[in-house]
Amino acid sequence: MFRTAEEKWDKDCIHGVTKGAGIKLMVWLCIWGRNKGPLIPIFEKSVDRFVYIGVLEDDLVDVWQEVEDTVGDSIFQQDGARIYTARDTMASFAENHIPVMEWPPNSPDANPIEHYWKRMKKKLHHRFPNTHKTKGGPDVRKHLAVARNQIWAQDIEGEFLEKLWESVPNRVAAVLDARGWYTKY
Repeated sequence: MFRTAEEKWDKDCIHGVTKGAGIKLMVWLCIWGRNKGPLIPIFEKSVDRFVYIGVLEDDLVDVWQEVEDTVGDSIFQQDGARIYTARDTMASFAENHIPVMEWPPNSPDANPIEHYWKRMKKKLHHRFPNTHKTKGGPDVRKHLAVARNQIWAQDIEGEFLEKLWESVPNRVAAVLDARGWYTKY
């Protein structure tokens, strides 16, 4: 959204962002068609390439076989975060025969999983409205992991996931048409 200098403090032009508040828990998951892989909570305070490689080797390798059995030849999609593209990480993909989609640096985020995260948060807050008030350090993150897994297992519909998955060719085409600029996605 763009604004003029005169609109600088116009309430319709200001969008607040909350930083540092709330519970945070990184998770890994994957989708293909209307199918769901496991939702893996990552409890480490800091996630580096070694933690990510551990998740890939513990969880993605088995899921990837299921993807191949269901869909056939596939390409794993992830964004260009450093831990995802580190030499060791890419070597792990190669060793496990998992092709990875090339993702240009500074690219728009056209990954359909972003729409999933939005739905997950909405359903989480609806189903567990007081989660953000839970006290107790690591126990809070365990509670959040259980809640997210319940949402993933029970409240995320296969039709929704399939629409996201089927939208990938249109997303890529839109980015190409916009020459890397904004798209409706």
